[in-house]
Amino acid sequence: MINFKKLLIIASFGVAASTAFAEGAMNPIPVIGNDWRFSGTVSGWAPASWTTASASRLSKTADSSISDNLNSASAFAFLTAEAHKGDWGLVADLVYSQMGGSGSTTKYIPNKDDLPNSLYAGQNTKIKETVLTFAGTYTAYRSDNVYLDALAGVRYISLTTSLDANAKLTVDGSTYPISPSLNKSFTNQTTDAIVGFKGRTRIADSSWFIPYYADIGKGPGSNTTTWQTLVGVGNAYSWGDVTLSYRAMYFGLDSRVAAIKSLTAGPQISATFNF
Repeated sequence: MINFKKLLIIASFGVAASTAFAEGAMNPIPVIGNDWRFSGTVSGWAPASWTTASASRLSKTADSSISDNLNSASAFAFLTAEAHKGDWGLVADLVYSQMGGSGSTTKYIPNKDDLPNSLYAGQNTKIKETVLTFAGTYTAYRSDNVYLDALAGVRYISLTTSLDANAKLTVDGSTYPISPSLNKSFTNQTTDAIVGFKGRTRIADSSWFIPYYADIGKGPGSNTTTWQTLVGVGNAYSWGDVTLSYRAMYFGLDSRVAAIKSLTAGPQISATFNF
């Protein structure tokens, strides 16, 4: 029996591959001119994460796989916008995610009348992360096969953690809430200065290219540091380009509440539209 869904997928890949080869002469290196050129990028990032939180002498490390993060994500946005005129330009990049998780446990206590005596405890955790990078760029090098921008700017990082917890006791069929319930929220945030570079290298005079990005920065406080890297492969079209890359981002936050070190890294697929 013919699987039309599989045939449609194969045909789609065939059309995409044919388009790529048909446009093989297109140069993915941007043309520098006196007119403004704009681009917007929409990405899908699927990272794993490693986070360490320290308060006083206590320290806790939590590792989350790609699957864990995808399952717990309730909202996310990965957007980039660029504007260039001549050798100068501006770039803004937003990483936003909202993750949540809940859990509960019940301990049953038997009694002589077989009535359900139990102690219940439940918790709900939400983590909202906002990372906004804004930088000015200058084209340090351009040829038919290489394009390289130097950049300098700032990165704003905000991490808000909310925790709701409650407990209740059931005795002889009657339930009694245990007060007080816990409802806490705290935010760590910083603005760090960054420097770095971004660019792309054309592959064998084709429309294929290697995109790359790296920056590093520091803010106030001993633990307030950040860096970001990206490398991948992409293909250019008349309307923009599509890239598949590996992206990693690190930041350290220090406040009176806690010091947090976070590394997030994983594959990313992006579509860039030129205007």
